[in-house]
Amino acid sequence: GHGTPHDLRDLATRISGSADMFQRFDRGPSASINYVTAHDGFTLADLVSYDHKHNEANREENRDGSDNNLSWNHGIEGPVEGTGPAADLLPVRRRSIRNILGTLLASAGTPMMTAGDEFGRTQHGNNNAYCQDSEISWVNWERQPWHHELMETTRYLLELRSAHPVLRPGRFAYGRPRSNDPFIDLAWFSDDGTAVEGSAWHNPYRRVLQMRRAGGAAANPRSVDAVSPDRARDLLVVINGALNDVDVTIAPSRTDGWELVWDSVWEHPGELREAAVAGVLHP
Repeated sequence: GHGTPHDLRDLATRISGSADMFQRFDRGPSASINYVTAHDGFTLADLVSYDHKHNEANREENRDGSDNNLSWNHGIEGPVEGTGPAADLLPVRRRSIRNILGTLLASAGTPMMTAGDEFGRTQHGNNNAYCQDSEISWVNWERQPWHHELMETTRYLLELRSAHPVLRPGRFAYGRPRSNDPFIDLAWFSDDGTAVEGSAWHNPYRRVLQMRRAGGAAANPRSVDAVSPDRARDLLVVINGALNDVDVTIAPSRTDGWELVWDSVWEHPGELREAAVAGVLHP
């Protein structure tokens, strides 16, 4: 994006279920439909590969389609081929895709994904392909290795979401302990491990946010399996919106520490391994 970045308030509101929109109507987080891409606009792969729409094939002199794509090409417009310096952008773009997927699937609410984003489908920069019956709009089933890796990552994140009720809370948090759990139901921390409070929320140059949700408080009281003790695990999501690596002091847990279950730097979920949770976290 250009100009002054947004501060942390909007991000925190959206990934915690958009209470500003739904709580007043006595609706829970699941009423919030969370998505980054839709049938109109860029695909997820194009969102990280193009700064501008490329709709010339639609024969409207590139006037059709939105100009507000909120996208970033990472320095070079469009596809990057070969093994030269430009090819170094490819793993960075793929990590940006994983960052977006991870943020979407860790957010409270109902996630919506556009078909093909789970394996990196492209429309070659066309953001208004409704009129196309061509390679622009077709799904290409001939996948490269990174397409398969992204599919496995998507599947793994969805399995995590399915297995742990804390990733899909049935009610909004209060920011204080619940009657059935002494741990604060939802808490926010900065990169130094201290709570985000007051003016810190308004600083647009703070690029790290930690969200901690209590598993016992995440349950839907009308759902029996959601309160099963062996499934009521707490969740810590650490988001680094900076382009550089950042040293982060991990937010406190209720026990002896956290188990790392996913890092967006991993090309494939098979890279899950024992790792020090404290230390360098990747953007």
